[in-house]
Amino acid sequence: MSSMITMAESVRAGLSVALCALALCAIGCAVLRPDKAIDKKPGMPSVQREFRAAWIATVANINWPSERGLSSEEQQREAIALLDLLAEHNFNAAIFQVRPQCDALYESALEPWSYYLTGVQGQAPNPYYDPLEFWVEEAHRRGIELHVWLNPYRAHHVSGGKISEHSIVRRRPELVVKLERGYYWLDPTKRATQDHSLSVVMDIVRRYDIDGVHFDDYFYPYPEYNNNKDFPDNASWAQYLRDGGKLERDDWRREAVNDFIKRIYKEIKRAKPHVKFGLSPFGIWRPHNPESIRGLDQYNALYADARLWFNKGWIDYWSPQLYWPTNQIRQSFPVLLGWWAGENGKGRHFWPGISIGRGGRGEAGVDEVLNQIMIVRGMLAESPGVIHWSIGGLKDEALVTAIGDGPYKNPALVPASPWLDGKAPGTPEVDVRVRGDQLNVYWSHEDAGEIFRWVVYARRGQIWDYTLANRRDRSLSLPLFTVNMTAVELAGVDSFEVGKVLLPLAEVAVAAVDRTGNEGEAVHRILAAPPYSAAPRRAEVVAAFEETQETDVRRPRPKVKLGMEVLVEERLDLIAGKRVGLVTNPSAVGGDLRSAIDILAGAPGVDLVALFGPEHGVRGAMQGRIVGEGEIDPQTGIPVYSLYGDSYAPKREWLEGLDVLLFDIQGVGAAWYTFKYSLSFAMEACAAAGIPFIVLDRPNPLGGRVVEGPLLDLEGIFRHPLPLRHGMTYGELAAMWNATEGFGTDLTVVQMQGWRRGMYWNDTGLLWVMPSPNMATFETAVVYPGQCLFERMNMSEGRGTSKPFLMVGAPWVDCAAAAEDLNGRGIAGALFRPAHFIPRQLAPGANPRNKPWNEMSCGIEIMLTDHEAYRSVAAALHIIDACRKTSPDSLSWTPPATIELLDEPGVTVEEVVERSQEEIADFMAVRKHYLLYR
Repeated sequence: MSSMITMAESVRAGLSVALCALALCAIGCAVLRPDKAIDKKPGMPSVQREFRAAWIATVANINWPSERGLSSEEQQREAIALLDLLAEHNFNAAIFQVRPQCDALYESALEPWSYYLTGVQGQAPNPYYDPLEFWVEEAHRRGIELHVWLNPYRAHHVSGGKISEHSIVRRRPELVVKLERGYYWLDPTKRATQDHSLSVVMDIVRRYDIDGVHFDDYFYPYPEYNNNKDFPDNASWAQYLRDGGKLERDDWRREAVNDFIKRIYKEIKRAKPHVKFGLSPFGIWRPHNPESIRGLDQYNALYADARLWFNKGWIDYWSPQLYWPTNQIRQSFPVLLGWWAGENGKGRHFWPGISIGRGGRGEAGVDEVLNQIMIVRGMLAESPGVIHWSIGGLKDEALVTAIGDGPYKNPALVPASPWLDGKAPGTPEVDVRVRGDQLNVYWSHEDAGEIFRWVVYARRGQIWDYTLANRRDRSLSLPLFTVNMTAVELAGVDSFEVGKVLLPLAEVAVAAVDRTGNEGEAVHRILAAPPYSAAPRRAEVVAAFEETQETDVRRPRPKVKLGMEVLVEERLDLIAGKRVGLVTNPSAVGGDLRSAIDILAGAPGVDLVALFGPEHGVRGAMQGRIVGEGEIDPQTGIPVYSLYGDSYAPKREWLEGLDVLLFDIQGVGAAWYTFKYSLSFAMEACAAAGIPFIVLDRPNPLGGRVVEGPLLDLEGIFRHPLPLRHGMTYGELAAMWNATEGFGTDLTVVQMQGWRRGMYWNDTGLLWVMPSPNMATFETAVVYPGQCLFERMNMSEGRGTSKPFLMVGAPWVDCAAAAEDLNGRGIAGALFRPAHFIPRQLAPGANPRNKPWNEMSCGIEIMLTDHEAYRSVAAALHIIDACRKTSPDSLSWTPPATIELLDEPGVTVEEVVERSQEEIADFMAVRKHYLLYR
């Protein structure tokens, strides 16, 4: 198969050749002699079998819909994009969360419409549609199984909005207990709880054409949900004892969950045997199983006897969350995989859950995912497969491309489940017809409703290949000729004979695959030999060959792993079991361009309870307004508090509900911006409140080697004197200020991996992320520190422009003359030219004397030629000097004292730059003790 271009590639390359109609028969007639249905002939391939799935979470709008209240059309568009992502990379299953908190992302008479869908619990989409019905239809259209994922006991999530009159908390309060962290839970020991959740499951099974039912790890809640206190079921326990119960309390809880799992499995099989039941428990059954393993004891903490369910065969597929890297000794992926495989006495499917990114971001993370897929193939060869947490991580272009071009390059069927149904489907009726340069294959089946996929085999010479068709497909077009590109290469592109490199289509066969994965016998059709008189010309073959030799150009994989990613993937123990607050900004995104909020909120076992927004809030959509106390993040429902209103520091009452505060800000790398001072205020507040403060470090966009004075020493929020360009990361600033200011904060800096001081942003391999709304490009960030000198002048910088940088001059400045002057000064790393434009509108109430917003303005565009050589402060001083010399008395300013020396007769720009560097000598001496990166 590797020696020829694939069918799809041949169509794209335009190499299929029309058969001569006269040599065969009239166009449109059947040209093959029928062959009876037989088993696979020698040389026919077995279709690859592998379960390739991804979780799609709806709780807190983690994956879908992206936010509450989207229109029905927007929701459907997002759903199709996610399913297309899976289909395009040969996934064959989706695990779709339809019941996040005793609610429904489908039409239900038992539970209300989900808050995460419309923003109002109990409110249907408008215009109306049934999301689950839509997801099932669109998944099946793409050959993807749709498994519904339900949380059996969670009654209300902290991100689930206000508890409405539709909530089970109000409608069935006798079933519900409240946990101290704000969650509500159904009491699993109550028979009425089991009956209700069972009714919900069976309602979906009976009414929707789903392929599976799926539970995750939330049985009894994780201990931290109730502040590590015992589950509040005293009333139920007392009643059990009064009724003569003999079990110990922990055993009583486990037995209730065991009974429920067993009932679910039996009822699903009674209604629809082909619907698979899958479970995804916490990845460790109990510590020391096997001996090297350490971690949460779900048997005692979640009252989940997961090994028992697997041993008893109360499931069809088993997907423990093995979310750890291969080389993490205490929770090693292959070690746990091997132990669980040894528990599979009933021979059920074992498809583990793996966590995208847990093994690191960038090349290391991609490697880990590919390695885990291959380890599963090696250790579980009879029925391989994994479920990816989550589909959001698959939006990482480098990762999904590596998966699609690597282990998932060829399509695969879901492994068969013979204990559900071992009878293969009957044979289809098959017909073929020539249409131009294609062979059209048609089929039908008397039991078409029982068929989920079709396999179309094709033989060229002695080489067989196959294509998978989807449930409703009834035809497929195949090119009559493809080209053996290896033969072209071996013969030489200048020497090959066209007739010897063509691969004519000689035989096709079609087989049906039923809902449980059984493949029936194939029906074969043999073609008459096509003539070569219509073969492609040499030029066409050469052009196609040269196209296959081209190397794909893709974005380089990130070289830097952010502190947020290091925390989530390697150091989650720092926040496990704790109430977490997060200081972040709109630009704080991860290597996969997800928001820092969503990365943290989606991490397993993380309890994110509060967000703190400095200037510009916490989401891109919230830029330009300051969120205040009582606001919530629109995508997660988590409360947001402003650090830019009446309090630069988190208030004591805000911190009382936290166990730890995280700081994750993408900064500018210059002293002017306020985010670093938010860091200082937050550190001091945490020290006073006695809670740990963790800085999740990020790259300094401007690198860390260049430091430019003078010191910027202002009032208000600018509390620490810093050079205009300071060359430190936030982690380094935090360590320095904690010592020099005597805060006494319990400080941890989670360092980046792979960042070096000489790295500018362009060297990190990360996509450009604006460190503030004003920094539209990397070049803008490079010139920014020096342009801050213009803030106290009657000219200002043109922030946020699409050009590298535009200095907005007062209209009466002769910018053409100034630009000419600047280009004659030999300023390193830049060229200058005049520009004329109309700036944005003046904000209401602003002083028009300060910034000439409502009129045609002129400026000097700074065109960077070498960002490493460019010195922002020196260049800004030259701009000021040139403007004043070409347009005397046109500018006014109140600069810092050192810069004010430029007003004195005979003082040159170079002397002021030198004095500015002398001013920061003491800072540099201190700074060197707190640098964390080489």
